Formats: sequence, C-alpha cells, structure tokens
Amino acid sequence: MVAAATVVVLGAAGCGTSTDSDDPADTVDARGVINCGITVSPSGPIERAVAVNQPAVELLLSLGLTDRLSGIALGDDRLLPELEPAASEVYAFDTEFPSFESVLDREPDFVYTTFDYTFTDEGIADRDRFTEMGISTYQSPSECTGQDAVQDSELTLDDLYSEILDVSTLFGVRERGDDLVGDLRGRAETAAGSIDASEVRLAWWYAGTASPYIAGCCGAPGIMTREVGAQNAFGDSRQLWPEVGWESILDRDPTVLVLADLTRGSDGDSAEEKISFLESDPVASRLTAVQNKRYIILEGTTMDPSIRNIGGIEQLATGLRELGVAQ
Repeated sequence: MVAAATVVVLGAAGCGTSTDSDDPADTVDARGVINCGITVSPSGPIERAVAVNQPAVELLLSLGLTDRLSGIALGDDRLLPELEPAASEVYAFDTEFPSFESVLDREPDFVYTTFDYTFTDEGIADRDRFTEMGISTYQSPSECTGQDAVQDSELTLDDLYSEILDVSTLFGVRERGDDLVGDLRGRAETAAGSIDASEVRLAWWYAGTASPYIAGCCGAPGIMTREVGAQNAFGDSRQLWPEVGWESILDRDPTVLVLADLTRGSDGDSAEEKISFLESDPVASRLTAVQNKRYIILEGTTMDPSIRNIGGIEQLATGLRELGVAQ
C-alpha cells in the first residue's frame, strides 16, 4: 500500500474532441510540413490514417479525427478516459508495433507515430518502405534524434505545440489545432503561475531498479520541472534517460521522487514496486524523499512528450503543494 504522504495523480485533465466541420478538401493545397528532415506533403486529404503509440493516438482523437483513422496501435497503455469512447470506434491492433503487412491491411494513406523505433525494421518498417507504397508518414519531432542520443537542446512546450500545429495542418484542420494549443497553453500558464517550487529538487524515476533510468535535462520531465519552477536533480545530463546508480542519487538527495507507474510488467515498472524497492534497499532507503515518503506518482506515458504533459504540470503542482514542499 502506498503511504498517505504519497501523492497519486494518475488521472490527467485531458482535451475534448472537436466537433467543428473542417472540410479537408478545402485545405489540401495549404498542407505540407518538414518533419525530421523529410518533406511531408500528402497528395490528397488524409482519410485513412494509422496512429502508432499512445501520444500520437491521443493527439488525433483530441483533434476530433476519429472518422479519419483506419487503425490505432496502443499496446497495453491506457488512454485518457475522456478519449476512450472515440477510440472504441476505431480498429485497434493487438500490439503497439504491428507488422508492416498488418498496417498495410488497413489501407492507410498516412502513418503517424511518436517513437523513432516505429520506423525501424525492429518496430514496423523504415519510413522509406511506406513512401514506396505511396503512404505519407510523420514522426514526433522530439524523437528525430532517437531516445539514446545526447540531446542538443531542451524540449519545450512550444515544441509540443508545434507538433500539434503540424499534424492539424496535414489533416487540414488547422483551426482545431490552434484551438487545442490555446487551451493547453492557458492550462499550463495557470498551473505554472500557481506555485513556487524554486527550492525543490526532483528526481524522475522511469524504470529499472539496479541501475534506474532517471530523467536528464531535455525531455518531457524537463518541461514539467521547469514549468513549476523546480530543479531537476539530474538536469546536467543531456541524455533523455541516463542510467544512474543509487549512490549517485543519494549524493544529490532530491526533495521529491516522481515515479512512473508503468503497465509493462517488467521489474520495478509499477509505482508500487518502485516504492517497495525504495523502502527496502539499503542505499535508496537513506534518501530524504524516501524517509519522508515524498513521492508523486504519474502514469508512465505522462513522462513522454505529448499533450499529457500539460496535465502532468497540473498534477505536479498539486502534488508538491500536498506534500508541503511548495506553495
């Protein structure tokens, strides 16, 4: 059982689907974006898109594009509750990374994914294979250099907003994209302006126990940390998720641990397993955050770059106040 001092914030205030009546045929000529160095310019209205990975699926559903999806690939990830009814109307693959042939069976005219792994032979297929079939593709810009690469710059909310505008432009529903960005921007500003966490040091633990993956400077946790005005205990690392030893974590002794609650079933994935490890490990149990049970639990997908990061900012601000470490 999670101790009372732990702040559990699994839910995320999401974005409703749009009901406007954009006609994609009216805006075909205005579409076209540069994505990871590739020009993406569909030859006609996107009508049969396949979305791979939860952030991509949730963005398209939030833009009200259910009727233009021919398939979604989520794996075991949980959708935002308010998007589940729309998702139930769309064909769902039984795995997060279906085979190339399975995707082609859906007769897509566009494939949109979050993670760079999708466009590899180990994932689904290289982008060139889709291009050869006349299928346009788009990958989240945050993944252009891959998750393992040293990051040249910090991801920002503006980067997330730009992706929304890219995608809404490609689908010919830019007005919906503008509205969604406006809503998210307003929520982020309200949450950020409601808290002073300048004295708080956060460590974001994603996965792994022996050598845990802890957030570096430049991904979604960095965005959320900066927005609430806190410090990232490992903000000097330019890797997205460096493996860090517990002695190193103890040396930096973060004020609060932000724990990813993952559904994959691997060792230490769930928040409950993380807390059990923290409170029994001879090194981790010496952390000030552990001794004071200062944990904030977020769904693991909230730590990926996506529209969920806005809810993450709100949840983080609430959690820090409830733990009594920020005002």
